[in-house]
Amino acid sequence: MRRVLAIILAAGSLLAATVSTAQEPARLALLIGNKGYNDKVGPLKNPHNDVKIVANALRSIGFKGGDIVAVTDRKRSEILVAVRQFANRLAAAGPAAIGFLYYSGHGAAEGGTTVNYLIPVDAGDPNDPAFWDEALKLDELTTLLRDRAPHAAHFVVFDACRNELKLPDKTSSKGFAVVPTLRGMHVAFASEFGRTASDVGATSGPYAAALAAELVKPGLSHLDMFQNVKEAVSSATGGKQVPWELNGLSQRVHLAGLAPSLLSGAADVVRVCREVETMTSLSMLAVLERQHAGTPSADCISARMGELKATQAAAKAAEAQAKADAERQRLAMLQQQDAETKRVEAETARKRAEAANPTQPGQVFRDCADCPEMVVVPAGSFMMGSPASEKGREADEGPQRRVTITKPLAVGRFEVTWAEWESCVAAKACDNGPVATAGGDQGWGKGKRPVINVSWNDAKAYAGWLSKKTGQPYRLLTEAEWEYAARAGTTTPFSFGATINPDQANYDGNYTYGSDTKGNYRGKTVEVGSLNQPNGFGLHDMHGNVWEWVEDCYANSYANAPTNATKAPDTKDCSRVLRGGSWSNGPQLLRSAIRGWLLPDYLGRYFGFRLARTLNPTP
Repeated sequence: MRRVLAIILAAGSLLAATVSTAQEPARLALLIGNKGYNDKVGPLKNPHNDVKIVANALRSIGFKGGDIVAVTDRKRSEILVAVRQFANRLAAAGPAAIGFLYYSGHGAAEGGTTVNYLIPVDAGDPNDPAFWDEALKLDELTTLLRDRAPHAAHFVVFDACRNELKLPDKTSSKGFAVVPTLRGMHVAFASEFGRTASDVGATSGPYAAALAAELVKPGLSHLDMFQNVKEAVSSATGGKQVPWELNGLSQRVHLAGLAPSLLSGAADVVRVCREVETMTSLSMLAVLERQHAGTPSADCISARMGELKATQAAAKAAEAQAKADAERQRLAMLQQQDAETKRVEAETARKRAEAANPTQPGQVFRDCADCPEMVVVPAGSFMMGSPASEKGREADEGPQRRVTITKPLAVGRFEVTWAEWESCVAAKACDNGPVATAGGDQGWGKGKRPVINVSWNDAKAYAGWLSKKTGQPYRLLTEAEWEYAARAGTTTPFSFGATINPDQANYDGNYTYGSDTKGNYRGKTVEVGSLNQPNGFGLHDMHGNVWEWVEDCYANSYANAPTNATKAPDTKDCSRVLRGGSWSNGPQLLRSAIRGWLLPDYLGRYFGFRLARTLNPTP
């Protein structure tokens, strides 16, 4: 920037221009004129003439004869080949190259879409649905130019959408649909979006005539030049045809060069030098360098280009260093991730081994994604039943006896939920018909709420299905196992102590037990574990929420009952035991020792179940 400033300061002494024979960057043109269409499409009069007068105008402003390719009446494949070769030549010409693509002929938009097409001369019947497959998408050409010659300055002119095109009204539009501005490309249309262009004229169409006339005028930037074309065409057609442009070029381009009055003078040198101070496009600077060759302004342009090249080189070096640093960081991160992956895999393997053979008291595991969570309950012994002094004691809660649990067992952390039950129903192993007939979820919700309206037979079916699914021995708890799990080492009426309240369990809080006060009556089940009040073994809702079916047949006394926690002997047509009380009961029926009984096919909104799983700990 300091060099540019020095040139500006010295510009007062630069009062004359210098002639230079510096070689100009390439300027290439491809001109396509299609008029020989079949009668179903509609032949045109002027596209060949349009190409000729535009070619003559380009030659007069310095486009070399060999760099102007003019073709006429081209088929679809021939247009693609010509544009591809044109793009390749632009790419080979370097970043300062200017490309000028002009098309004169039929064009249209497919009805109901925003897709624009150029119509080659081999297109068939417009009423045939295959017609659009025979046409050439406009954005296919612009994409090809940008992809193959991304650094060139592109001028693309579509003198199309002629009114003579014979298209069915409901399936197409003779005018082009709206397109976005394309970076690095100035796209000009002979008519507004959705409007047609005229083919009327003795020697050319009105758009080609205006374009050829304005191209040769020096001192006009491309923006001014195309604005003049717009005004000339609008005037010539009485406002019926108004051209349109989309400018995606970042700098002004003077296709016919600057006006002579702008090529000399210290003031002009200062102006040019000030302008290039803020320019960042090397391709646009190269265009200016060519246009100002041999003038004092050329030094400013060359200096700015040198500064930009140095900046770009430094940026590339910094980018390369940043990439190297990023690669080192990536490799270090991969090493860390690999170490973490191995740690996680080892931990997962350990947990999987523990889950396959859980033995530690308090260990929580799940045998499958939709299996109930289980908790390992330790072996031990307890006094089963209630003492004669316990408030609310029933006769069938005695006589008390010591029962021994000889091995650890797994007990459901929660009552079996609707979600878990419905997995069995989906597997067609559990019958939900009677459950639904009895009221289903009563409208309270399913998901994590305990399944209700299930019989003892339903609970057995679920345990059998889960055993088959997992290969593990799932079952209902025996009555002794249930009370052992509920008490969790306590001897009081509840695992929480001598009293209970509705914050600890879901029951009818209108009633009290012992010294506790009344509380909330929810009147329905709650989601399992939602009260977050596990007992000493980590089991939730052992008191209340739903009565839980257990394995045993009911006997009205513990006299002669097993002392090893096995189930009581089965008897014909026996009732099965339920334990724990429900949401509808008062606290007296939630005691650890309370017993209920019903026939195994009985179901209701108060009844659910919890599972056990036999463990086989290694010595």
